[in-house]
Amino acid sequence: MRILLVSVNRASAPYAVAPLGISYIAGAARADGHDVAVLDLCFSQDVAADIARALHRSPPELIGVSIRNVDNLTFPASISYLEEIRAAVASLRAQSRAPMVLGGPGFSIFPEQLLSLLEVEFGVIGEGEETFCLLARHLAENGVVPDLPNLLRRGGDARHVSRVAAPFAGKGRPARDLLDNPRYLALGGMANLQTKRGCPFQCTYCTYPHIHGESLRLRPPADVVDELASMVEESGLDEVFFVDDIFTWPPDHALGICEEIARRKLRLGWTCFATPLGMTQDLARAMKRAGCRGVEFGTDTASPRVLPALGKPFPQDQIGAASRACRAADLPDAHYLIFGGPGETLDTMAETFAFFDEIAPRAILAFLGIRVYPHTRLHEMAVSDGIVDVSDDLLAPRFYISPQIGAEALRAAVGSHAAGRPNWVVPGLGVRSDPALLSALRRMGCRGPLWDRL
Repeated sequence: MRILLVSVNRASAPYAVAPLGISYIAGAARADGHDVAVLDLCFSQDVAADIARALHRSPPELIGVSIRNVDNLTFPASISYLEEIRAAVASLRAQSRAPMVLGGPGFSIFPEQLLSLLEVEFGVIGEGEETFCLLARHLAENGVVPDLPNLLRRGGDARHVSRVAAPFAGKGRPARDLLDNPRYLALGGMANLQTKRGCPFQCTYCTYPHIHGESLRLRPPADVVDELASMVEESGLDEVFFVDDIFTWPPDHALGICEEIARRKLRLGWTCFATPLGMTQDLARAMKRAGCRGVEFGTDTASPRVLPALGKPFPQDQIGAASRACRAADLPDAHYLIFGGPGETLDTMAETFAFFDEIAPRAILAFLGIRVYPHTRLHEMAVSDGIVDVSDDLLAPRFYISPQIGAEALRAAVGSHAAGRPNWVVPGLGVRSDPALLSALRRMGCRGPLWDRL
């Protein structure tokens, strides 16, 4: 079967990110014997024309569309991507009669709404490799599609869809060769790789457990490093980002990957998302020896009163211990902070300000308000606090801002504090996050994330 996979993500700030999810789908479909092409619209200057060329070059018998995000998650500089997604899908539908299936993390959060809005028949919630291949097989054999795990039909109820999360180690390699990797490396400064799926933590706002499940599914360290080694050999890359939301958990898995990288003497730099939980000096030193250039902690707050309200699984002293472990290993650390969540007051913000002034990490990446998503405890809190109504369509960006602060006071407090501290980056307020500056740094040859340079 001829298959066209389309990534409709066009966001490239703060840097362009190669569509890893659709690469996994492409690799699985190709391994299943299909003729697969990928149309990545991230760099498109004329979406309709690029779609027409792709459809003419090899008329597909099945089209898969990946939706990464429906907006940029940033208050007060919120941008919705729905119109450009709708335009791309409409162009595909107008120029091809092939059946279409939606997928990706953005779709998985809003499956019923997006199938209806985009007038598409099928959608895959969560992981797509096995379901997509089964769908293609049934369409190729007789055109009759039975109920499949993770598959939703337009007009259906996602609550009734059987959800299956297979062992991640058996997925096979993503088909990176179908992407414009040189351009991503030039504009984004790094490749991306995944070492696990699932998240056992219960952060009140987070969608990861809904998308990938609550149970961790770990790739063997040797398998991860095999893929790294092949990426180095085939494309000469020298910078990678581990896109797991918690690379450092569980610590023994992260340590195994680091030891395997060091044992094979791979020459590359890498960065990762992490949790302060379990970050020790031994792990930090192992990461440094393996080429780690920086750690991005999903810390969110340092207030003992707000940490439990956000569902964070670590106390304040663990944040300090994690940062000190990084400093002892000469490993730059950045902390993502979210201000204005449940229980936040001007006093709790002051606690967080003072704490991070004291421990002085390399960078603070601060955000205002929290994007409200369905399937999260934050949604329930937002309804209870009167911030959203239970019937609100959350496809349009809505943000939780603590009623005890309010939007204007929140902006003033964060903006004032960040202005005088060179290690603070606040995208929503434009503090040290100017796109022209980021582009200039890339042109100067800066690789990897840029927070350690801003």
